[in-house]
Amino acid sequence: MKKGRRILWIDTEIQLRFVIFTIITLAISCFLVSSITFNNIWLGIFEKIMRIENTRELYTLSTKKFIVLNFALIVLLAFLASLGMIILSHKVAGPAYRIKKMLQELQEGKYPEFKLRKGDTLTSLVEELEKFSQKYKELSDAAVNVIETWKNTEVKEISLNIALKELENKIIYNIVERHKEVKK
Repeated sequence: MKKGRRILWIDTEIQLRFVIFTIITLAISCFLVSSITFNNIWLGIFEKIMRIENTRELYTLSTKKFIVLNFALIVLLAFLASLGMIILSHKVAGPAYRIKKMLQELQEGKYPEFKLRKGDTLTSLVEELEKFSQKYKELSDAAVNVIETWKNTEVKEISLNIALKELENKIIYNIVERHKEVKK
């Protein structure tokens, strides 16, 4: 069975920002381009039709038609751009969500699978997270070895005993969780 996210709205905050930015940028761009184009066309032909009666009516009528058509096209383009941004941002928000889950698993003492779906972004971040996790595991294992050695050794230095006991208390949860994972 193929794994994958079926929901496009993974992280609404991130994705909504993408969509809003796209709509605003698209609306401003469309308005500027279409207004400049409309005015340039009218300036070019205005001189030629100045002799015709009711030129102002013609201009007003075409302006109204232009505004309605322009608005409809901007709305259509904004809808298409928003849909595209939702799909594109899904390739960012989904991995961000997965990375968050990986970090939660690491905090619980588990070692998650560091994979994203094909085509997702942030793969370099996941690779670095995997390297970090490996270093964390090596440090935890080394700390466990130190504690095991300490338990089998008579140490007369009280401050060393206290420091090692503190270390043991801090990693005991990770040891228990790791053993649970190995047994599964």
